[in-house]
Amino acid sequence: MKGSILAVGCRCIQAFLAFGLGAGTSSAAETSPELEALKKGYKEELSTTVLPLREGFRKALQGLEGQLAAKGDYAAARKVQQERIGLERLMERSPAPSAMAGTPGKNAGLIQLGALAESSGGLRWESGAWTGWAESASLRWPLPAGLRAGGYAVELAYAATAGGSFPLGLKEDFHTLTREVKVSPTPGLSSPGGFVKLGTLRLRGGASVLELKLTGVLKVTDFRLFELRLIKEEAP
Repeated sequence: MKGSILAVGCRCIQAFLAFGLGAGTSSAAETSPELEALKKGYKEELSTTVLPLREGFRKALQGLEGQLAAKGDYAAARKVQQERIGLERLMERSPAPSAMAGTPGKNAGLIQLGALAESSGGLRWESGAWTGWAESASLRWPLPAGLRAGGYAVELAYAATAGGSFPLGLKEDFHTLTREVKVSPTPGLSSPGGFVKLGTLRLRGGASVLELKLTGVLKVTDFRLFELRLIKEEAP
Protein backbone atom coordinates (compact mmCIF):
# COMPACT_ATOMS: atom_id res chain seq x y z
CA MET A 1 0.00 0.00 0.00
CA LYS A 2 2.82 2.37 0.93
CA GLY A 3 4.57 1.73 -2.40
CA SER A 4 1.40 2.37 -4.40
CA ILE A 5 0.78 5.67 -2.61
CA LEU A 6 4.37 6.73 -3.35
CA ALA A 7 3.99 5.82 -7.03
CA VAL A 8 0.70 7.71 -7.38
CA GLY A 9 2.15 10.75 -5.66
CA CYS A 10 5.22 10.75 -7.91
CA ARG A 11 3.05 10.38 -11.03
CA CYS A 12 0.92 13.39 -10.01
CA ILE A 13 3.98 15.55 -9.35
CA GLN A 14 5.62 14.50 -12.61
CA ALA A 15 2.44 15.31 -14.50
CA PHE A 16 2.50 18.80 -13.01
CA LEU A 17 6.22 19.21 -13.75
CA ALA A 18 5.66 18.08 -17.35
CA PHE A 19 3.29 20.99 -18.00
CA GLY A 20 4.58 23.15 -20.82
CA LEU A 21 6.57 20.61 -22.80
CA GLY A 22 4.39 21.25 -25.84
CA ALA A 23 5.08 24.98 -25.97
CA GLY A 24 6.79 26.47 -28.98
CA THR A 25 5.69 23.90 -31.57
CA SER A 26 3.89 26.27 -33.98
CA SER A 27 5.17 26.46 -37.53
CA ALA A 28 6.83 29.60 -38.87
CA ALA A 29 3.73 30.43 -40.95
CA GLU A 30 1.57 30.57 -37.81
CA THR A 31 3.85 32.82 -35.75
CA SER A 32 3.40 36.53 -35.09
CA PRO A 33 5.37 39.11 -33.04
CA GLU A 34 2.78 38.85 -30.27
CA LEU A 35 2.97 35.07 -30.22
CA GLU A 36 6.78 35.12 -30.23
CA ALA A 37 6.80 37.55 -27.30
CA LEU A 38 4.36 35.33 -25.41
CA LYS A 39 6.46 32.22 -26.07
CA LYS A 40 9.64 34.02 -25.01
CA GLY A 41 8.06 35.10 -21.75
CA TYR A 42 6.78 31.59 -21.14
CA LYS A 43 10.22 30.04 -21.70
CA GLU A 44 11.80 32.55 -19.32
CA GLU A 45 9.19 31.68 -16.69
CA LEU A 46 9.80 27.99 -17.30
CA SER A 47 13.53 28.42 -16.69
CA THR A 48 13.02 30.30 -13.42
CA THR A 49 10.15 28.31 -11.88
CA VAL A 50 9.34 24.89 -13.32
CA LEU A 51 12.89 23.70 -14.09
CA PRO A 52 14.25 24.48 -10.58
CA LEU A 53 11.19 22.76 -9.12
CA ARG A 54 11.91 19.66 -11.21
CA GLU A 55 15.55 19.66 -10.10
CA GLY A 56 14.51 19.98 -6.47
CA PHE A 57 12.15 17.03 -6.81
CA ARG A 58 14.87 15.00 -8.55
CA LYS A 59 17.29 15.63 -5.69
CA ALA A 60 14.59 14.72 -3.15
CA LEU A 61 13.98 11.41 -4.96
CA GLN A 62 17.73 10.73 -5.07
CA GLY A 63 18.01 11.39 -1.33
CA LEU A 64 15.06 9.12 -0.52
CA GLU A 65 16.52 6.41 -2.75
CA GLY A 66 19.76 6.54 -0.74
CA GLN A 67 17.97 6.48 2.61
CA LEU A 68 15.93 3.42 1.69
CA ALA A 69 18.97 1.60 0.31
CA ALA A 70 20.96 2.40 3.46
CA LYS A 71 18.19 0.77 5.54
CA GLY A 72 18.22 -2.30 3.32
CA ASP A 73 14.75 -1.67 1.85
CA TYR A 74 15.90 -2.36 -1.71
CA ALA A 75 12.42 -2.97 -3.13
CA ALA A 76 11.25 0.51 -2.11
CA ALA A 77 14.57 2.04 -3.18
CA ARG A 78 14.19 0.52 -6.65
CA LYS A 79 10.69 2.03 -7.01
CA VAL A 80 12.04 5.47 -6.09
CA GLN A 81 14.95 4.94 -8.49
CA GLN A 82 12.51 4.21 -11.33
CA GLU A 83 10.62 7.43 -10.58
CA ARG A 84 13.87 9.41 -10.53
CA ILE A 85 15.02 7.99 -13.86
CA GLY A 86 11.61 8.75 -15.39
CA LEU A 87 11.85 12.35 -14.23
CA GLU A 88 15.41 12.70 -15.52
CA ARG A 89 14.29 11.49 -18.95
CA LEU A 90 11.50 14.04 -18.86
CA MET A 91 14.02 16.77 -17.98
CA GLU A 92 16.20 15.79 -20.94
CA ARG A 93 13.29 16.55 -23.31
CA SER A 94 12.47 19.94 -21.78
CA PRO A 95 13.99 23.37 -22.54
CA ALA A 96 17.04 23.86 -20.33
CA PRO A 97 18.98 26.95 -19.20
CA SER A 98 22.34 27.45 -20.89
CA ALA A 99 24.10 26.43 -17.67
CA MET A 100 22.82 22.89 -18.22
CA ALA A 101 24.34 22.56 -21.69
CA GLY A 102 27.02 19.91 -22.05
CA THR A 103 26.20 18.10 -18.81
CA PRO A 104 27.94 14.69 -18.98
CA GLY A 105 25.71 11.64 -19.37
CA LYS A 106 22.82 13.22 -21.24
CA ASN A 107 22.16 10.23 -23.44
CA ALA A 108 19.08 8.20 -24.31
CA GLY A 109 21.04 4.96 -23.64
CA LEU A 110 22.12 6.07 -20.17
CA ILE A 111 22.06 3.70 -17.16
CA GLN A 112 22.81 5.37 -13.82
CA LEU A 113 24.00 3.23 -10.91
CA GLY A 114 24.23 4.81 -7.47
CA ALA A 115 22.85 3.95 -4.03
CA LEU A 116 21.15 0.69 -4.93
CA ALA A 117 24.17 -1.61 -4.48
CA GLU A 118 25.56 -4.29 -2.20
CA SER A 119 28.78 -2.99 -0.63
CA SER A 120 31.77 -4.64 1.03
CA GLY A 121 35.15 -3.64 2.42
CA GLY A 122 33.85 -0.80 4.59
CA LEU A 123 32.10 1.19 1.87
CA ARG A 124 29.08 3.20 3.03
CA TRP A 125 26.49 5.38 1.32
CA GLU A 126 26.73 8.82 2.93
CA SER A 127 25.31 12.16 1.80
CA GLY A 128 24.56 10.89 -1.68
CA ALA A 129 27.88 9.13 -2.42
CA TRP A 130 29.91 6.00 -1.68
CA THR A 131 32.78 6.74 0.71
CA GLY A 132 35.24 4.79 2.88
CA TRP A 133 37.24 3.30 0.01
CA ALA A 134 40.00 0.82 0.91
CA GLU A 135 41.78 -1.97 -0.96
CA SER A 136 39.39 -4.77 -2.05
CA ALA A 137 36.29 -2.62 -1.37
CA SER A 138 33.56 -3.39 -3.89
CA LEU A 139 30.06 -2.52 -5.05
CA ARG A 140 27.58 -4.85 -6.77
CA TRP A 141 24.70 -3.23 -8.65
CA PRO A 142 21.68 -5.09 -10.07
CA LEU A 143 21.33 -4.22 -13.75
CA PRO A 144 17.95 -3.32 -15.25
CA ALA A 145 15.93 -6.09 -16.85
CA GLY A 146 16.03 -6.34 -20.65
CA LEU A 147 19.52 -4.86 -20.94
CA ARG A 148 20.68 -4.75 -24.57
CA ALA A 149 23.91 -6.54 -25.46
CA GLY A 150 26.82 -4.49 -26.74
CA GLY A 151 29.48 -2.02 -25.75
CA TYR A 152 28.86 0.55 -23.03
CA ALA A 153 31.08 3.54 -22.26
CA VAL A 154 31.77 3.62 -18.51
CA GLU A 155 31.94 6.93 -16.66
CA LEU A 156 32.37 7.76 -12.95
CA ALA A 157 30.86 10.87 -11.35
CA TYR A 158 33.00 11.68 -8.31
CA ALA A 159 34.40 14.25 -5.90
CA ALA A 160 37.83 14.39 -4.22
CA THR A 161 39.86 16.94 -2.28
CA ALA A 162 43.10 15.99 -4.05
CA GLY A 163 44.06 14.33 -7.30
CA GLY A 164 45.66 10.91 -7.61
CA SER A 165 45.25 7.44 -9.05
CA PHE A 166 43.99 3.97 -8.13
CA PRO A 167 43.30 0.63 -9.89
CA LEU A 168 39.70 -0.41 -10.54
CA GLY A 169 38.19 -3.59 -11.89
CA LEU A 170 34.72 -3.70 -13.44
CA LYS A 171 33.01 -7.02 -14.14
CA GLU A 172 29.66 -8.28 -15.38
CA ASP A 173 28.70 -11.94 -15.81
CA PHE A 174 31.45 -12.69 -18.38
CA HIS A 175 33.31 -9.54 -19.42
CA THR A 176 35.78 -7.44 -17.43
CA LEU A 177 37.41 -4.03 -17.65
CA THR A 178 40.47 -3.03 -15.60
CA ARG A 179 41.98 0.44 -15.47
CA GLU A 180 44.41 2.60 -13.52
CA VAL A 181 42.12 5.57 -12.91
CA LYS A 182 43.50 9.09 -12.62
CA VAL A 183 41.31 11.79 -11.07
CA SER A 184 41.67 15.52 -10.44
CA PRO A 185 40.58 17.47 -7.34
CA THR A 186 37.07 18.93 -7.37
CA PRO A 187 35.76 22.24 -5.93
CA GLY A 188 33.80 20.49 -3.16
CA LEU A 189 32.61 17.12 -1.87
CA SER A 190 28.84 17.64 -1.65
CA SER A 191 28.14 17.05 -5.36
CA PRO A 192 29.92 15.40 -8.31
CA GLY A 193 32.50 17.83 -9.64
CA GLY A 194 34.55 15.39 -11.68
CA PHE A 195 33.81 12.90 -14.45
CA VAL A 196 36.28 10.26 -15.60
CA LYS A 197 35.86 7.73 -18.40
CA LEU A 198 37.10 4.17 -17.79
CA GLY A 199 36.68 2.88 -21.32
CA THR A 200 34.21 0.48 -22.94
CA LEU A 201 32.77 -2.61 -21.28
CA ARG A 202 30.89 -5.24 -23.24
CA LEU A 203 27.68 -6.47 -21.63
CA ARG A 204 25.75 -9.62 -22.44
CA GLY A 205 22.09 -9.30 -23.26
CA GLY A 206 20.23 -9.82 -19.99
CA ALA A 207 23.33 -9.31 -17.80
CA SER A 208 22.12 -9.10 -14.21
CA VAL A 209 24.93 -7.78 -11.99
CA LEU A 210 27.79 -5.31 -12.37
CA GLU A 211 30.66 -5.31 -9.86
CA LEU A 212 33.13 -2.47 -9.29
CA LYS A 213 36.18 -3.31 -7.17
CA LEU A 214 39.19 -1.38 -5.91
CA THR A 215 42.03 -3.79 -6.76
CA GLY A 216 44.92 -1.91 -5.16
CA VAL A 217 45.80 1.08 -3.00
CA LEU A 218 43.70 4.25 -3.24
CA LYS A 219 46.01 7.24 -3.68
CA VAL A 220 43.29 9.89 -3.58
CA THR A 221 42.16 11.97 -0.59
CA ASP A 222 38.46 11.84 0.33
CA PHE A 223 37.33 10.05 -2.83
CA ARG A 224 33.53 9.95 -3.09
CA LEU A 225 31.71 8.06 -5.86
CA PHE A 226 28.28 9.49 -6.63
CA GLU A 227 27.39 7.42 -9.66
CA LEU A 228 28.63 4.95 -12.23
CA ARG A 229 27.18 5.59 -15.68
CA LEU A 230 26.84 3.17 -18.58
CA ILE A 231 26.25 4.82 -21.95
CA LYS A 232 25.26 2.56 -24.85
CA GLU A 233 27.59 2.84 -27.82
CA GLU A 234 25.64 2.41 -31.03
CA ALA A 235 27.23 0.42 -33.86
CA PRO A 236 28.42 2.62 -36.79
